[in-house]
Amino acid sequence: MKVYLFDPTSGLYEGEDFWESGEVREAEGATGLEPPLIQQGQLPVYNRRIHTWQLIPTDKLKRSVGRND
Repeated sequence: MKVYLFDPTSGLYEGEDFWESGEVREAEGATGLEPPLIQQGQLPVYNRRIHTWQLIPTDKLKRSVGRND
């Protein structure tokens, strides 16, 4: 089964993989729900509370995550 990976803390999309269907658990940072198409200036973030993907503007992520320099 195709799964979509996200960071368990931030929900930020990390890619996709193939797992056995019984292995998919949102707590592990994976879901079977496909993220929306990525648009310029936005990134998909998985919201585990409501079990859905949201497109978040990248400038909003920069403010919430901080800089790494």
